[in-house]
Parts: sequence; C-alpha cells; structure tokens
Amino acid sequence: MPSKGKLPQELIDQAIDHLWNDRDSLSTCSRVCHAWLPSARTHLFRDQRLTGAKHCARFEALLEDSPDIAYYVRKLAISEPMSTAYAQNWVNRVPALVGKLHRLATLELVGLHYISLQHSSPETLSTLSRLTALVFADVYFDSFVDVHTLLSAACNIKDLCFYRVCWAAPSYSTYGSLPVKASPPLRRLVIDSWASSVMLQEWLLPSAQHLDVSTLMVRWRERDSIDVLNNLLKACGTATQNLYIELPTTMEESQELPSLFHNTNLRSLEIDGLVVPGCVPWVSALLAHLRAPALEKLSVSLLILDSSSISSFDWTTLNSALSRPSFKGTTLHLNINLALHTNNDPRTVREAVTGHLPGIAQRGKLSIHCFG
Repeated sequence: MPSKGKLPQELIDQAIDHLWNDRDSLSTCSRVCHAWLPSARTHLFRDQRLTGAKHCARFEALLEDSPDIAYYVRKLAISEPMSTAYAQNWVNRVPALVGKLHRLATLELVGLHYISLQHSSPETLSTLSRLTALVFADVYFDSFVDVHTLLSAACNIKDLCFYRVCWAAPSYSTYGSLPVKASPPLRRLVIDSWASSVMLQEWLLPSAQHLDVSTLMVRWRERDSIDVLNNLLKACGTATQNLYIELPTTMEESQELPSLFHNTNLRSLEIDGLVVPGCVPWVSALLAHLRAPALEKLSVSLLILDSSSISSFDWTTLNSALSRPSFKGTTLHLNINLALHTNNDPRTVREAVTGHLPGIAQRGKLSIHCFG
C-alpha cells in the first residue's frame, strides 16, 4: 500500500501522459520531483528532430551532460535545410550518435545530400542493427555503395520507406562485388523512387526467396524494370495483405506486364494513377491475374479527362474479375477525378460507369465518388 499522501506511480504516469504534446508543462513536471521525472522525460525525448549542425551539436552536448536521457529516445529524424556539401559534414556524425541511443527504434533521413559512410567504422555501423524502422525521404548519396552499406547494417528493420532516393554514381556495373546479407524481417515496405529497381536487385531480392511484407506500397517509375517489380511481388507472395500500386501511365507493348498471381491473400488492393483516356495494359493484367478470395476492398483511383472517353477504359475485365463467386464479398471503391471540361458532369459519369459494371452494381458492392 502506498504511504499516506503519496500517489501511486501508475496514477502519476497516467496524469503526465495527458500532457504528451505540451512541452512546457512536461518540462515543468520533470522538475517537480524524482517520481515525475521518468514519465516527463519519456514524452520530452521520445521523438527527436535534428535540423542542422547546431541542433546536432546541442543534442550531443545534452547526451554528454546527461547520458541517461539516451534511454528515452525512440525516434530520431535528421534533416538539413541547406543542400551544399559543406552543410552535410555534420551528417557523418549520425552513425556514431545512433550508437549512443541504445533504445532507438526509428531513424528518419530527410532532405540530405552528399551522404557518405566512408568514414564510419564497421563497429559504428553495426549499431544500426538496433533499428526496426528506417525512412529515406529526398536523400542523395555519394554512391549506391553507401545506400547498400546503410541498408545492410540496418539488418533488423521491419518498416522501410524508400522515397525519392538517388546517388551520384552513374553506373551500376561496380556493384557486383557488394556482399549479400540475410534479408531483413520487413513487414511494411514503401517504395517511391526513380532508382527502386537497383535497390531491390542489389540489396533486397538477392537474399530473399520469401518476404513477410504484409503491407506493400509501390509507386513504380521505371518502365523498363517491371520484371524487378514482379520479382518483388512474387517474393512477397501470400504474406502481402495490403497493396497500394501505381505504375507509369505509358508503356511499350513489348514490355513485361505486372502480375498479382502470387499474392493470393490480399485483403485490400488500391490501384492509383490511372488516366482516361490513356490507361495502359498493366491495369487489365493486374485484374486478370487477381485471385485473392479474401479480398475485402478494391479501390481504383482515376482521372477522367473527358467523359466521352469513359468507354476506353477496360471496364469489362474489371466487371468480369469481380463478378466471380470468389469475390462476392469484395467492395469496389471508384474514386473519379474529373478534369475541367464542359462534358464532365459528375452525375452523367456516375451513371455511365455504373452501366459498365452491371455485375458489381447488382451485388450492391459498388461505391463511386466523383470529384471536380
């Protein structure tokens, strides 16, 4: 039993939890008494964002004066508003900084240029193995070797976001000697980059016969590398339950088409980036190979330039695919954006689309939203 006049620690923690986004109040709580300190520090230092060399230096000094603060840091975001090579020198200290944060789970690199890991020792890089989530957003590396080294060191990540990542090296021919490491235990993978195929070919796929990625979000930019995308979809196989996919709006007839043949446990599928007229055969290919009886929701987002061209979309394949008995529980959500055109009347478009999808409409599993 707690002594008279002393609150149980659980109540103190719950009270301070309500102040999770009030930094001034949390700072005050941290100075009240020793019992209030851990809960206050949990919210004050859980999520750290360093935007430049000065912020980094201040944070390093804070850890030097109070090493126990490192225990509370769970997420670290690194960004640099300046884009010169000189401004990026401090970024080389990030791996060593991560090494001091023994409970760090998530590392975000945002808006960084000229990143090089050549001065980081293997011992320092090995600390990245503690990470479970890694985010790249608008990051420019010196070479792909740096990308490969960083990803290989972060060998236990379950969540990877690879958004607009590139590097200076113009040729990939020198990457043949890169070591192949065991594949990470990925559960969520987000890919949106012009160089995604290289990352997959050189880092992820060589070591992965099977991936346990349950959520896959792909905005594929490389028309000539659909085979790499298919290898990724095949490796994910039955593990993937939620898939978002957007592919190029134009494609050569001779190019390989994407396939969902191996993704039979899909529960949610979102197809985005379609333009009517102008849709390419990959849409029909995805729908034709769709065989996921547990699919609960199929969302298709498209831009209609002129309502007179609605019939150019392959509604027949879509209606035929979802009219199969195995998809009787699947709801189709159509998100239609209408371009500014005199023929584009939302009501007319909705009626026309419904007429092209009689099987789905009859089941009462059709939802159409028109915008514009």
